Amino acid sequence: MSDSVCSQRSHALPQANNSAVRKSKSSSSRPYPFSRLPERSSTCVLQSQACLENDAAAALEESSVEISGMITTLYPNSVFPTPPSRITGALDTIMYSLKERRWLNYPSPSLNADPGSQYRALAQFLNEVTRCCSLGHLGMKCPIPRTPRQWVVTESTRTSLDGPANQVTGIALVEVGLDDMQWADVLCDVQIVSGSELLPHALRRLSSGAANVFASQQDRLFHVGLVLAGDVIQLACYDRAGLVTSTPYSINDNPVIFVRIVMGLTLLDKGYGGKDPTIVSRDGRRFVTVGSLEYEIMETLSFSKDIDGRTTCWRCRLPNSDQDFVVKTVWADKERCKPEGELLNMARNVDGVVSLVCEEVVLRLDGSPYATTDLRELLKKSLERCALLGLIPQLELRRLVLAPYAEPLKHFSSKEELLSVLRDSIQAHWVLYDSKDVLHCDISGNNVMMHAQQGPLLRRGLLIDLDCAIVVEEEHGVGPIGRRAGTLPYMACDIVQFSDRVAHGPWHDLESFLYVLMIICATYSGPSNTPREDFDLSDSPMSAWMTGDGDRKAVIMYQYEDDQFRTFLDSVFDPYFDDMKDLVCELRTVILRNWDRKVTHHDVLEVLDQHLQPLRSERERASAVEQGAHGIATIAECSSAEEQNQKMNALESSDCATSDPPSTTTAQSHSSDDSDSACVEPQRTSEGKPAAMEASTNFAVTKRKADTEVSLHSSKRKKIDEANRACPLLLE
Repeated sequence: MSDSVCSQRSHALPQANNSAVRKSKSSSSRPYPFSRLPERSSTCVLQSQACLENDAAAALEESSVEISGMITTLYPNSVFPTPPSRITGALDTIMYSLKERRWLNYPSPSLNADPGSQYRALAQFLNEVTRCCSLGHLGMKCPIPRTPRQWVVTESTRTSLDGPANQVTGIALVEVGLDDMQWADVLCDVQIVSGSELLPHALRRLSSGAANVFASQQDRLFHVGLVLAGDVIQLACYDRAGLVTSTPYSINDNPVIFVRIVMGLTLLDKGYGGKDPTIVSRDGRRFVTVGSLEYEIMETLSFSKDIDGRTTCWRCRLPNSDQDFVVKTVWADKERCKPEGELLNMARNVDGVVSLVCEEVVLRLDGSPYATTDLRELLKKSLERCALLGLIPQLELRRLVLAPYAEPLKHFSSKEELLSVLRDSIQAHWVLYDSKDVLHCDISGNNVMMHAQQGPLLRRGLLIDLDCAIVVEEEHGVGPIGRRAGTLPYMACDIVQFSDRVAHGPWHDLESFLYVLMIICATYSGPSNTPREDFDLSDSPMSAWMTGDGDRKAVIMYQYEDDQFRTFLDSVFDPYFDDMKDLVCELRTVILRNWDRKVTHHDVLEVLDQHLQPLRSERERASAVEQGAHGIATIAECSSAEEQNQKMNALESSDCATSDPPSTTTAQSHSSDDSDSACVEPQRTSEGKPAAMEASTNFAVTKRKADTEVSLHSSKRKKIDEANRACPLLLE
């Protein structure tokens, strides 16, 4: 049905329903929508969650496209129980005059009017249109949301087109009943200006609002903002690929367009307004459905807060289970030859690479995939504008369930664990490349993780995130020339400097592993995620890593002589990592200053193993001392327990002195003396063995001797057995 209203009554709602709409104006006893919602007594102040710089906002708007017909594509007739044109016809003489072709009581924005008064009047008007649309739905026996939605006046900090960010008034659509409204509650954002010539100013403020919405809502797939300029409305839709705007429409000449927007935002499921329908909240807990299984979201691990951010990861569990999974939501490039799920399937048997449990494409309520191409494909109708599609990312929403759950490298417990995890990850990278022809291409501090296993004291390394990975050519073993991939601070010098002329090879990833270690040593002051105080990598001699100054970075890594490079490390490494400087110097030489050939995985692992061995030996010695100390404590504990038993037996003997033979007391006394001899005092031996180890050895020998003499010392054996039962660790 077209977005026009027929003036004939046969296309309007039944007269009885019209009368119900009119009567509702005086009704106060019946719930919404029969009675109006109470107005908020004060303006809601939204605290900023993100700051969109003017340059970023300008780039967003310059790359935007205006698409005719996008409103009908967002909210087609098929998603409404009753068409918007029929609801609009029912509003004749109530809110809209078909004869005069104008909205009754519409508070058209004026340049001279008080902004606060204008926004309050417009919010009241929008709420009345929403209420009448809800009544129309009820009149047609169509459902309305269980929790009503309300337009409220807000104040927030926004970037502006002609100056710095400042506090501006606006309108937001939220659910009724919120006491303390925040950006996380905003369903739609509205800005008003006096005329169409000011649309760019309002659009800039909407972009700032969109940045706050995406930064505060993890279940936000796209965001809708509205501009009202006089009697002109324009819809702005923000998604992970950028901005799409509708053609500006006069709400007086196109009332069905206006009603379609209001009904779509206020009466339909929130999924049609940009919320992810697969994420639900119950009793203060969040759940996400993947592959027909519902996982409880226990913790947010990572969250892309930018408008163009593409990845969110949660730690999740299935009901009645304590096993942790990682559920990853990613906007994947549809033009990629192999998506991450397929690459993970190729790496299924590679130890040290995260495993794929399940993958699916997230579907809309109508069963179609969520993609950023849905609206933009309307451009194909115009050959002239179709060329724009090639400049816009074509993204599709996918969700993956991954195992095992792992922690970031910054949580390392010791230097040995730090290097051991790096070694595991390099080994996994080698096997992935050598046996599966898959090159990771995005080695970073976020993608080298560690996970615990039963048995080993140290956690194992785990490579994650194959978003940027590629299947290399069999002949050359490298990626295509000109493909720039990776995380800027960790990218190899060649990729930063000459990405248009360089093919990504495994040696570039090995260089990235080196930067993972260097950045850890510069930004942390110890284990267990201990950040370095008063240190900013961007304001240090390593600033080139953060800014992407490939030339400066290459001078340091390639051209510095050994003494110069050592001085450089002295200036950036935290003192805790002083003993890592020799390792970093050797790795630089092997990876970047071996002019005769490309570095191999074996070369890097050999250097790491040389530096890992002393750390392992030190841990083993410390473990032996600790075990010996534990043995002494155990022996002392058993001796104390034996003394307690001796005293108790002595008391019992004294109580029964009249009936027991005198020899019993004598026997117990001898037994105590004998059992005391089984607990040896720790001494330093002539060979220099630690006293704890010698004590443990002496005890074991004494115990074996006591076992062979059981027939001669039955009372002694009895006491030894009692001591062993009191401290079973001695029997192990």
